[in-house]
Amino acid sequence: MQEKTLHEGLQEYLEHLKAGDKSERTLYTYGRDIQQIESFFGPEKKLSAILIPHVAGFLKSDALLRLPNGKDRSEPTIRKTVRVLRMFLFWAREQGYIEKIPLPKDVPVGCSIKNEEVKTDANEHASDTAAARA
Repeated sequence: MQEKTLHEGLQEYLEHLKAGDKSERTLYTYGRDIQQIESFFGPEKKLSAILIPHVAGFLKSDALLRLPNGKDRSEPTIRKTVRVLRMFLFWAREQGYIEKIPLPKDVPVGCSIKNEEVKTDANEHASDTAAARA
């Protein structure tokens, strides 16, 4: 597994999106989401060091839920930012930058992914917990 910082991975992901013929507006809004994500986690954070508790913290943070002026962000904006993070994490796994996707169980993985087995830390944590109870 190749070690990447969050900044390196996010920049590579943006280049991937550009190569995929995303519109300028989509690239702009995803870029804003990426800035928000990077600001919360820190650009030098290793991708492999991002764990479920870190992502859960982001999902509950003012960085995601509030605007800089303190007002609440709109629900569609929050959902889009979470979707961008989720898509980035799945992409990072496909690239071999992370082994497991650090998403809490309550984060939807999307329609196209539901039918395939998704290897996430949350799934492993749930099976470890169940095994410990047995």
